[in-house]
Amino acid sequence: MKRSLTLSLTYLWRILKFLLLLVLILLPQFSLLLPKYLPTNFSHPNLAMWGFFLTSYALVLFCLIWQYTKFAPQARHLKKFTHQDVIMIATSFFALYGLKYVYMLLLPTSSATQNDAAISKMFSLSVSVAFMMAFMTAIMAPICEELLFRGIFMSYFFKNYAWCAIFFSGLVFGLIHVHAGDNYLVPLLYCSIGWILAYSYRKTNNILVSITIHFLNNLLPAIALLISSLSQLMK
Repeated sequence: MKRSLTLSLTYLWRILKFLLLLVLILLPQFSLLLPKYLPTNFSHPNLAMWGFFLTSYALVLFCLIWQYTKFAPQARHLKKFTHQDVIMIATSFFALYGLKYVYMLLLPTSSATQNDAAISKMFSLSVSVAFMMAFMTAIMAPICEELLFRGIFMSYFFKNYAWCAIFFSGLVFGLIHVHAGDNYLVPLLYCSIGWILAYSYRKTNNILVSITIHFLNNLLPAIALLISSLSQLMK
């Protein structure tokens, strides 16, 4: 009875920590709102915005890496990519693009998700914000989300049940990316992306593999949005 209660409390504490970390990774996004709250005569709003942005990401990374290395001891020593890792990265990358291609074929007239639409809108706010969004989308989101949804989540929960860990990691990742107004296939799309990333991490036991896949998946859209936004903003 005592052991069961202790185990329940342990998992409740892990759920709370996961939720707190989930809120924490949203903190850098508030830097985009900072100019609204600065005095009108403030001379360097972009500098303040970048300062808050980089400082908050430093805090986020510290907390994520601390928790990940605490619960996944193998993470304390980064591993070089093996031949199998490279194959996993390549196959997962093409699987993600194949998945999105099928999604667009099924819904050609309404293929943009609310998440993508919100990101695209943020890119168009200003030149400084466009560079921030490119950095956030292509680099920081893959690192932070993989540490949280793969490294930490799959170490906190279902550690000895591989398929349960993969399923629930992908499910939570997918549902977090769904917004009101999305069509009925969006949850399945994002959950499938999460399942591919979770499988790649579990199969290789190397967080750098899923980070690289996520990075490659986000890179081209981020570059395209940055170029498109800059061409409009600098006219």
